[in-house]
Amino acid sequence: MNPHTVSRRGFLGLAGAASVFAGLGLAGCGGKAEGAGSAPVALDVEPANGTPATTPLDQIPMPEVGGVYNNPKKRDEVKDGGELVLSIGEVGPCWNYYNVNGGTTYIDTMWNLYMPRLMDSDATGSKFTPNPNYVESFEVDDSTGKQVVKITMNPDAVFNDGTPIDYRAFETVWKCCCGENDAYACASTDGFNQVESIVQGEKANDVVITMAKPYYPAEALWSTVLHPASLDPEVFNNGWNNNPHVEWGAGPFEIESFDDTHAVFVPNKAWWGDAPKLEKVTFKQMEAQAIINAFKNGEIDATDVTTGSAEILSNFLDMEDAEIRRGYSSAIACIEINTTRENTQDVAVRKAFAQCLHMPTIVEIQYKGVNWEEKPCGSIILPPWMDGYENNMPEDVQKLKDAKEHTEAARKTLEDAGYTLNGDYYEKDGKVAGFGFVLFGDSNTVKNRAAAFQKMAKDAGIKLDLITKASADFSKTISSGEWDSLLLGWNGTPTSFNNGGQLYGSESESNFTQYGSAEIDEMMAEVPTVSDHKKQLKLVNEAEKLAMEGYAVIPVFCGSDVIAAKKGLANYGPALFLSVHAEDMGWAK
Repeated sequence: MNPHTVSRRGFLGLAGAASVFAGLGLAGCGGKAEGAGSAPVALDVEPANGTPATTPLDQIPMPEVGGVYNNPKKRDEVKDGGELVLSIGEVGPCWNYYNVNGGTTYIDTMWNLYMPRLMDSDATGSKFTPNPNYVESFEVDDSTGKQVVKITMNPDAVFNDGTPIDYRAFETVWKCCCGENDAYACASTDGFNQVESIVQGEKANDVVITMAKPYYPAEALWSTVLHPASLDPEVFNNGWNNNPHVEWGAGPFEIESFDDTHAVFVPNKAWWGDAPKLEKVTFKQMEAQAIINAFKNGEIDATDVTTGSAEILSNFLDMEDAEIRRGYSSAIACIEINTTRENTQDVAVRKAFAQCLHMPTIVEIQYKGVNWEEKPCGSIILPPWMDGYENNMPEDVQKLKDAKEHTEAARKTLEDAGYTLNGDYYEKDGKVAGFGFVLFGDSNTVKNRAAAFQKMAKDAGIKLDLITKASADFSKTISSGEWDSLLLGWNGTPTSFNNGGQLYGSESESNFTQYGSAEIDEMMAEVPTVSDHKKQLKLVNEAEKLAMEGYAVIPVFCGSDVIAAKKGLANYGPALFLSVHAEDMGWAK
């Protein structure tokens, strides 16, 4: 789906059909997948509302780069009323998106309904405009030698408890996330650590932000804000646990009920903007197989993002009333290795593991029987289709061609590091080369994918132990640090090039590998201070190349952003970076 926060990366678990990152699953079936029901007309271009679910999978048209496939409709083309029931991979437990434990794509999705969204983006992320529900004007002045941002807020914009959304809401985010106070567990300090001051302007609804170092584009830094009550470190870190704080919301919807299995949203009585088209939106936490069954049985109106594999999409071939909406994904899947663990500290083992993985094989298995093509992925900052992308993996991984070369290179790396083969696996000083790999969810997609990684590792003499956990345990697991390696996805933003510090920073709460250096930090910190966009891209690629020399992050691929939706569902589906206002979602007339 389209991301709603335009400045920070949200992470997500990859649990088959339940993942927000779809294209990661390995297809468990082979051969040509035929359509069912009436034969649809073959399409060369995907319509904006997607293709009929009955379309043979090898005939689903490729989306266009920058294309939007969410059945876009103007408000007067959407019915008043109706309900929408959706699946989601996780509900909570931390509802603070700015906190490291709440910075998931799942929370971002729900924040889009009930929290302030100050800035809008187009689909390609090349243009930002203020959301008039919150911001009347946004001006950037560089004439004084320091970047000064002047924002005039909509005077009607208030939190649900009546607190104005003024300079204090901006100040709260800044002080919580600037990195000066270690008491705050903020997911990212990117940009906020460059702020010098935030004060009230001439009027109560004016905000003046002076930057110690400029941030480009300035609009991207202030996509949302926090109620001043979150300024207390205890509240910021723990006060949102199992508590979404309806009173601190400021969106078109409010939360009627929730627990760890569901969340129900209804129109916000305090909302000052256009009334929501929908009367109710319900998110249900589901595992992969449950999502498929629920959609086929009419219990949900759209799936969470599916894998886009024949294994998943073939379930919908007999559904005349459904559409497959597929676009390019802004998310990037990667394996992250926790370098603080006993079995992962040897860089030779990490390097050999990176070398043994032949990603084209995984993509081929994933999309067997489905019309899908994509370039290899060598970055977790920019997807291959995005302007400025470069393959930043080390040359000793990039240069490897077929699966045999990958295996042989990995074995040589271990042998050069003093490891010797003992049976199936290499050893050194009595210690086996290998570590654990955590997978989330119950789908064959997840199991098959992990089995493929395990087989490639074994061929290279590396022992990969698989550990299975429920999808709902994803955030808890990753924040605990009690894991060796796992697969996750980083959802992209229009300004992903500015998020290198979040992903690779040596002191970043979101750098789950815990590998980094002062040199990488300095290089990443320079990127958002540069006004020339081409130079920004050059700098971030240079910095990521250095960061990837630690072999702690291994890009897998980007894949597709795919959902199955009931016909008529409007303004919902793959839209890249396009900001879709929650009040405009609904059912087409």
